[in-house]
Amino acid sequence: MPDIIHFYGIIYTKRTILFLLPFFTISVLAQIEESNSIRRKEKWAIDGVVMWLAPDFDYYDKNLERYNPPAPWFWFGTSSLNSGLMGDHQAQFHLRSGVFNKLDLGFTIIQFSRNLYRGIIGVSAGLQFGAHIYDVSHDYSAVKNGYHVEFVPSEEEHKSDSLSFAEVRIPLLIGAQTNNRLFSLQSGITLCHTSRFGAQWQTIAGLGPITISYSQNLTPLFKLPDGTKAYPSSFTVGVDIWYLLCRFTHPKEQ
Repeated sequence: MPDIIHFYGIIYTKRTILFLLPFFTISVLAQIEESNSIRRKEKWAIDGVVMWLAPDFDYYDKNLERYNPPAPWFWFGTSSLNSGLMGDHQAQFHLRSGVFNKLDLGFTIIQFSRNLYRGIIGVSAGLQFGAHIYDVSHDYSAVKNGYHVEFVPSEEEHKSDSLSFAEVRIPLLIGAQTNNRLFSLQSGITLCHTSRFGAQWQTIAGLGPITISYSQNLTPLFKLPDGTKAYPSSFTVGVDIWYLLCRFTHPKEQ
């Protein structure tokens, strides 16, 4: 038994190092990029669709020391269902195969960011609306009753039903970025609510205005009559429209 505990301890240490390495790398790149000029510090930043109401095109001024990682105004991607945390896909969910038959999409209303260290390291929180949409197999129908879902066989094949879950999300993330915001990485917990409250683990990598995100539900999205619980894991791509608008407005900052 002690050998087994020691073995898992080694695995945990390696995973911790791999988790922290990208943040350290981005911080080093940002320090190398840092100029000798004095930059004006700003503790808070805002992003998201709400920026249409109060435009501020100075958000990407290099003279500002501001932590403001890209927020995906809109995102779109694929979502798969597992029978447990990091578990295998189960046939009893009776979903159609194909990337575009299992969707995770949504948009960011607002994102608040707090500068912790020289505009390189910070934390962020926001408000998002999203949805999981799954196409059910042609020979089954899905009956949803709040948290519980039952897949009922159909005598004849019919047009595929859709199983959808609207979701409110509050991401609570810590991250790092380069001073020009070209590269960024965030990770943390996202609180969510569909038919009940839950949580996701999420990691977001930013390359300019493009965000690439992976999320894994820590709580089930729904439950089948036999007790099987469905945990979504999603891979999505998003775009920060405000980043593009500000870059076009300030071509010298590119």
